[in-house]
Amino acid sequence: MIAKRYHLNKFQIISHAENTIDDIVKQCRQMDESLFFYKSEQWSVAENLEHLSLSLHKSWLGLFAPKFFLKWKYGKPDHASRSYEELLQDYYQKLDAGYEQDKRYIPNVKEEKGAKEKLIFRFEHICTKFLDQIRYYWEDDSMDEYQVPHPVLGLITIRELLYFNLFHNTHHYKTIRNRKNEAIEFSTAD
Repeated sequence: MIAKRYHLNKFQIISHAENTIDDIVKQCRQMDESLFFYKSEQWSVAENLEHLSLSLHKSWLGLFAPKFFLKWKYGKPDHASRSYEELLQDYYQKLDAGYEQDKRYIPNVKEEKGAKEKLIFRFEHICTKFLDQIRYYWEDDSMDEYQVPHPVLGLITIRELLYFNLFHNTHHYKTIRNRKNEAIEFSTAD
């Protein structure tokens, strides 16, 4: 008997995404501005948050497009949706083979009065639009019937796009926590 690949359903995807997004926002709100904008060789927390906003906005555009347009523009998927683990494995293989960051996703953040609140508000707003699009426009069976382009993975199904965003948000949430700890250590080293 062949084992059936397990896929997260729409409600599991939304729940996981909401939890991660809530944690990101909570971390950012609790951080004072010096930690939020602290920059070392890596992106600051502010830049990580803006990067997530840029990538989620692009994903939202794919989810927002009319389904007939997606079929016309990108055709039917030529593969079944990969599981979360398979997608990540393919993503890491592509990165290992060499991938240069797409300039559209590189954050440009200025530390100015009110910038922290604006960045958090922008992230929350984009997340709400993204999650509402999944919640009200996509059903489990249709997620595997449409595809959109991804800068690293090529054409991926809507389900795979959602999996990627779960991974991507979680990855940057961990980075945000690490940057916060790094900034605290640096500020107390004096």
